[in-house]
Amino acid sequence: MSSFLFCSLSGKAQNETENLVQTLQTANFSNLLSFWDAVAEVNIVDQVSQKQLASLQANQQLQLFFSNKNIVGFEKSAERKLGTTIYITGKLLSAQAKYNISMLLQESKKGIAIVSIRVN
Repeated sequence: MSSFLFCSLSGKAQNETENLVQTLQTANFSNLLSFWDAVAEVNIVDQVSQKQLASLQANQQLQLFFSNKNIVGFEKSAERKLGTTIYITGKLLSAQAKYNISMLLQESKKGIAIVSIRVN
């Protein structure tokens, strides 16, 4: 029974990370809001390095970056999972440049939550 629970949690996390990737690819910040932890560490290049932000503020900061840099897409480079921690890296794409993005997610019975994000 416990191996079934582990498999269904892992499967659920995989589906949720795919949803998160798709949400970033489409820049759907209304949907992204539900992925943030209550408080997340946010570091975004060319913006004030703001350590701990509430989910709404974190979402707004990332949306501002997308708007300011004319981000048109997201390409996932890698995804690693260790226990209940998931690490996703990728590139945010604009006509002018590519920006590295890394996200640290925490898995729980409620789903996954972004606890840290860095864009540079």
